[in-house]
Amino acid sequence: MNKQHQIEEEIKRYENECKPLITNSHFYSWLRIFCMVAALVLAIYADQSKRSFGFVLAALFLVLFSFLVIKHNDIKKQLRHAEAKIIVKKRILSRFSDQWHTEAKSLQCPEDDCIAYDLDLLGPDSLYAYISFCATPFGKARLMSLIRGEAADRKSILRRQDAIRELLQHEDLLLAYESGSVLFEQDAHHIKTQDLEALIAYSEKRTSLFPRWFVWFSTLCAMLCISALILAFCGLIPYGYSAVLLLVNLIISIIINGSSHNELSLSKDTARILKDYDFLFQCVSDVKLKSPLLCELQKTMQDAERSMKRFNHILDIILLRNNVISYFVLSALLQFDVICVRLLEQWRSHYGIAMRSWLEAAGDWEALVSLSVIAQVKHSWCFPEIIDNEEPLYEIKEGYHPLIAENKAVANSIDLKSGSVIITGSNMSGKTTFLRTLGIAAMMAKAGAPVCAKQMRFTPMRVFTSMRVKDDVKSGISTFYAELLRIRQMMEAAKTKEPMIVLIDEIFKGTNSADRLLCAETAIAKLHLPHVITLVSTHDFELCNLQDDPMIQAMNTHFSEYYQNDEIHFDYLLRDGRCTSTNAKELMRLAGIV
Repeated sequence: MNKQHQIEEEIKRYENECKPLITNSHFYSWLRIFCMVAALVLAIYADQSKRSFGFVLAALFLVLFSFLVIKHNDIKKQLRHAEAKIIVKKRILSRFSDQWHTEAKSLQCPEDDCIAYDLDLLGPDSLYAYISFCATPFGKARLMSLIRGEAADRKSILRRQDAIRELLQHEDLLLAYESGSVLFEQDAHHIKTQDLEALIAYSEKRTSLFPRWFVWFSTLCAMLCISALILAFCGLIPYGYSAVLLLVNLIISIIINGSSHNELSLSKDTARILKDYDFLFQCVSDVKLKSPLLCELQKTMQDAERSMKRFNHILDIILLRNNVISYFVLSALLQFDVICVRLLEQWRSHYGIAMRSWLEAAGDWEALVSLSVIAQVKHSWCFPEIIDNEEPLYEIKEGYHPLIAENKAVANSIDLKSGSVIITGSNMSGKTTFLRTLGIAAMMAKAGAPVCAKQMRFTPMRVFTSMRVKDDVKSGISTFYAELLRIRQMMEAAKTKEPMIVLIDEIFKGTNSADRLLCAETAIAKLHLPHVITLVSTHDFELCNLQDDPMIQAMNTHFSEYYQNDEIHFDYLLRDGRCTSTNAKELMRLAGIV
């Protein structure tokens, strides 16, 4: 059974699991209503008939109602998790075809990130949209950083590879975390990065609301009040002394209520946000892992889960303030607000400094899960072999574009070292897609993710592109000049002597053929360096003569078309040598222009 059929069977299984849960949920819902109505009717009957057994029965029905509420909530929780798994599996299933475009989560591509724009790394119908299972703000930011090609050495890339390899061996863990992200997305879609930064700032705050002397004074008042009540109960002192102390505590509590209420309200906001993270923390707490990176993240998230339990206990105490009677009793006895504030401050002093690491660990986990998606949805994939080499090396066997359905994508192979490659070919033959395939594979390799290829060997290198070059009317920059600025940026970056790969599509198409040829030859010569791989696609066959230039010795490759039954066809296969055919006239005929 292939992956696609296996996922379809899993969806059916989870849908079958949902059916009895839905039935039970409806049953318990009606049963709850019946118990509440029965309790109300029995209470009215007992009151009218003056028969006490009616109150007893009403109380029993209320107890049964409470039990049913707990049971019903448990069933609804199971149902939500099962439905989240179905959503995950359907998302993964859609990646096997072109259906994923309709429901993928996109992330806006920054206007100044020409590489992400050229390679479709971000934005609608992008690599990010294809692989992302990130719902938390830190998860989205982390995945975006990784696929945009953040600086990475061989060691950090291999750490991520090991982590993703191990994740792929834990299918249940992958599914649990992916479904956890779905639940987070449903419950906490309103949470923004600024909300988390505010939460972190609150958690890291070290100032105390009340000065130390006031805390000691409050504690002394509470002890005196309780002692006075005990002595009065034993008949050793009049109750009047304890009444005075109760009144003093109550007055102090009323005075500090405003400031303490603001502080304690922040704890509720903290609980609301962390509650949405709680399931993500729980997903990884009990799994045995070996990868150093996963173990580090797991340790952080286990610490988060334990501290969350402590925080929830404190929150349960704070929630007693919501009941007016209990609030006044506890305030009169203990100056309750001071105790609540102190408990929160103690929690922050022990755990608050780690808040950022918890949220970032959850985000890192989401990013790793998302980077594993290629291996979940593609039949042909591999982890690149990362080569520690001063000079760039890029070898890919049967590599194909991840955003094209695998049954439609055409795989190509190429071995690249420092030097220049000229790619010629007729219109629509596959030049641009091939360049993007190489660029995306390089970015995924740097992220530590599997790539769409049978085999790949790769030296970590910077990636530069010049593909979708646009003019800028406001700045008075033409398309040609904008491309010149891009290529100058590549030349400046090459001065650092870091390994890099340059992908230029239809070089200098914004100017006349004579200037284009001159500028292209000059740019290629400037980029022809021992630490640079340069690939240039062009319609100017004259650039193929750089193969004979002793200083450049460019490698010529091409794509071509063939004709069958008076129709043009493309096989999208990369071939050695220069292209010898053109198809513009034939395409004009097919378009009905000539």
